Amino acid sequence: MKLGRRFLFLILTILYVHTYAVTQLPRSLDSNDQNRTLEILGFGSSSKILGDPYPLGGYSGIEVGVSSQFIPVGDLATLGSGTQDKGEMSFYTLSLGKGLFYNIDTFVYFTPAIQSEEMQTFGGQVRWGFYEASFFPISFSTMVYAGGANFQNLINITTVGWDLIGTVNMENVALYFGGGRVRAQGTFIGGPAGITASGETESRTIVDDHTFFGVNVEISKAFIALEVDRYTDSVYSGKLGFRF
Repeated sequence: MKLGRRFLFLILTILYVHTYAVTQLPRSLDSNDQNRTLEILGFGSSSKILGDPYPLGGYSGIEVGVSSQFIPVGDLATLGSGTQDKGEMSFYTLSLGKGLFYNIDTFVYFTPAIQSEEMQTFGGQVRWGFYEASFFPISFSTMVYAGGANFQNLINITTVGWDLIGTVNMENVALYFGGGRVRAQGTFIGGPAGITASGETESRTIVDDHTFFGVNVEISKAFIALEVDRYTDSVYSGKLGFRF
């Protein structure tokens, strides 16, 4: 119980100190600019593994966590009318996972309102661990996911995809890697205060492959996960979690 209270306190502390300026979105985006924006914000905000892919059903079955993701926006600043932002968009999400059976997990995640970025994300995952070697500490799983994101009520994005994951489990440490395919559909708001060059609300869809690599370190029932996802750009993520 003491560890659980300490973990909750740490989560609240992370939420409190997470104060970055709101990322500026460029205006006057033509079709090419919109596709590039989807590559940056759509793929960047899509669902991440961020944890031990070993099935929750093999433990007591519940996981809670808070994660931060860092999306590079240097190229975003050069699109359309341009902006002065050259660094990263940083945001966090809260997640809850539940093991349904020994090798099937479900996760939901969402962005809380108390953060500096004017954006919201939400989504879910279903993960199936389909193979575990008996002669070597390696296992394989697959994951399907879907989610949505809203950026300043100017860009609405939905993402769906799947990943194939390989995991090497050692004592208190798990290394995971793999790849998959992701589809992002974005709606760009038009009108006088809109974001499109035409002034009309427009929609774009892009599909791409991606790869990822991550490490998960257990500390008693808590864990820390770090992950790098490679799309057109690289997105960096970290998560602090607790498994009951």
